[in-house]
Amino acid sequence: MSSAFLFEAKVRRGRIRKALGFMKIALIVIAVIIVLIILGAVGFYIFITHPKLVSHEEARKIEDSKDFTVGYDDWEKQELNLTMSDGYVLHGVYIPYEGSNKYVIITHGYTYNYEGSIKYAQVFRALGYNIYMYDIRHHGYNKKMYCSMGRNESRDVVEVYNHFRQKFGSEVEIGLHGESLGAASTIMALKDIKDANFVVADCGFSDFKSLAQYLASSWMHLPKWFFTFPVIVCVILHQFRLDKIRPIDSLAVNTTTPCLFIHGEDDTFIPKTHAEAFFAACKSKKQLVLFPKANHAESYVSDRKRYKDIVEQFLSEL
Repeated sequence: MSSAFLFEAKVRRGRIRKALGFMKIALIVIAVIIVLIILGAVGFYIFITHPKLVSHEEARKIEDSKDFTVGYDDWEKQELNLTMSDGYVLHGVYIPYEGSNKYVIITHGYTYNYEGSIKYAQVFRALGYNIYMYDIRHHGYNKKMYCSMGRNESRDVVEVYNHFRQKFGSEVEIGLHGESLGAASTIMALKDIKDANFVVADCGFSDFKSLAQYLASSWMHLPKWFFTFPVIVCVILHQFRLDKIRPIDSLAVNTTTPCLFIHGEDDTFIPKTHAEAFFAACKSKKQLVLFPKANHAESYVSDRKRYKDIVEQFLSEL
């Protein structure tokens, strides 16, 4: 066997080892990318559906510090926990107003609890409303499960509303107020609630897919398409699609309920474009009010007198 042949064979073996080495590195890189995508998908899913929650004690301190709870402890209050059709119990508080046939159901926002609804209760109590405020699923005093970003929460809004409508009859006035996720869930519930007297939707999202893609890009510096992965995780775990949560679609079904849309102009969590989309899609009596320099869920914080006046004026025109 010639030395040239041996040399050529040695070179060939070297090339094969080098190619195998590159393939090994490529496979390792691909495996790492897959693991990172899986971890990122699960992390994004957890960020959406299992957020860090604010306790009632923490929320009450926050609301107290802003003087939003003045007089609240002196009001007559009744604990009212409602059991949903699937057996899940919502914890809440009913605040009666003697002699009034007007009722409002207040639904709080993402990560918070009904302590955050006290400031809005101040608005409606001054207008003579009986008030019910409650913890949405997974929040507050309720059993922990997961947040479905409006899918289950909107169904609960329907059941809570039906409880009061059946209890007090068709002659009374029942309105709805929601903040953030509570607003989105309330608007989403309108496809099944046709006889509500009004809705006040404060800083809700119109389409969860566009919101999640925005948050993925602006908050997490991820490409918008990355939202596909938590959608898949949610389908596997809970059998529903996060990208199909579109509260705005309910406004094509319900064309009669008067809607007041409120949003902060400087909202960096749910941009004001969502409120503008709601307003454009709404076919019933409607009003859109933007609060200058207000960030997410801070319209009332920025100018409580204007907030109260706007709600009072809107309701007086119904």
